[in-house]
Amino acid sequence: MNYLKLTKGALMAGIVMISSLSFAQKKVETDAALAFQNFEKAQMAGDMVESKKQLLKAKESIDIASTNAETEKSPKTLFLKGEIYTSMLLLKMLGDAEFNKNVPENAKEISIKAYKEAYDLSNKYDSDIQNSVNTIKQMLYATGSAAFDAKKFKEATMAFGTVNDYTGILNQLDTTAIYYAGIASENDSNYVQAAEYYKKAADANYKPNEIYRATAMAYIKAGQNDKAVDFLKQAITKSPKDKHLYFALGTIAMEMNDDQTVLENLNKAVEIDPNYADAYYNLGSYFSSKGFELRQKAGSLPPNAKKESDELLSKSLEFYGFALDPLEKYIALSPKDVDVLNSLVKIARAVKNTEKEAKYKQMLDAARQ
Repeated sequence: MNYLKLTKGALMAGIVMISSLSFAQKKVETDAALAFQNFEKAQMAGDMVESKKQLLKAKESIDIASTNAETEKSPKTLFLKGEIYTSMLLLKMLGDAEFNKNVPENAKEISIKAYKEAYDLSNKYDSDIQNSVNTIKQMLYATGSAAFDAKKFKEATMAFGTVNDYTGILNQLDTTAIYYAGIASENDSNYVQAAEYYKKAADANYKPNEIYRATAMAYIKAGQNDKAVDFLKQAITKSPKDKHLYFALGTIAMEMNDDQTVLENLNKAVEIDPNYADAYYNLGSYFSSKGFELRQKAGSLPPNAKKESDELLSKSLEFYGFALDPLEKYIALSPKDVDVLNSLVKIARAVKNTEKEAKYKQMLDAARQ
């Protein structure tokens, strides 16, 4: 027996067998790609039956490729896996119960992990992954908006909340999607979840003039007033010169009827920015409303309740005193605001300042023309 020939023969047979196995695994990878292409063609043609059939076929092939050492870390396999599982996730939203039996509960996690590995492993499919992520993002925005308009707020939250799961693949943060997820959660009365989304947007400095108040208000609606105040106070500690934080805390204090906190924080906001019209407006309108309510209450009392009436009127003048200066500063910045001018006329009349009453009456008449 020629052992040399036998050894060479066995070696050649082994090489052929290994090559065949490698070819077979590469073929499975190719089969997945072809099936996915057929899925896309069927989608374009509007043939949902065929598209689902081809997508399931693509899944079957990519699952095999994903479990073989030869192809499991192949950028092509990983990219295709991301594409296929994302498509299954999106089709799941159509509500086909039979098809959905084939969609794993963790389809989103599988797709994102595959995309991320492909993106980090090689730059070969970077542009394809970027295009896919942007397309997915657009689809999720459209799905979320349609769900929100249909008052399906849970579905809207899920769609907007998923956007950053995908943009995270590219190490990008979509703050608008986070904000929209917060709005959808709030409309779904899931205030704790809304606060979490808003807080995330606040941490990214998204819409600072609105987001801090929105976060705190969500906590308050959830019955977590302490969290609302703590959130804003912690933010102020980090950014003591941020006027938006004082504005938010002062505005939240209005909801809590905390006069002292309203005064302290809205005054601090305008100290930082003397042209902060919104802060002047909130401060002035808060105390003018309180004064007006007390005067209405005094007017509704019987004639024999003069002492109580006088006390209410006296307190109303105190509130008007807090309201007058900020409303005057606001109107200096927004001289055509009819409602505020009307309030100033009433306040000036109540505090018996005829000069200011005449001034703001003249401005009011001019603004109405």
